[in-house]
Amino acid sequence: MISFIVPAHNEELLLARTLAAIHDAARGAAAEYEIIVVADASTDGTARIARENGAAVVSVNNRQISAT
Repeated sequence: MISFIVPAHNEELLLARTLAAIHDAARGAAAEYEIIVVADASTDGTARIARENGAAVVSVNNRQISAT
């Protein structure tokens, strides 16, 4: 199992394309995988878009990419 962890803060404009690219790469490798988007204090549609594109969502309020 491969886990892709995507830290995100207000990424609604680019997230769907990012997740599509991850799905394509993982399917091409024929590996079992999961995508987890860590929505860090997002105030836009980041979490909704992540779920719509097959990702699990974890919400945090760190506002530091290294902490997330």
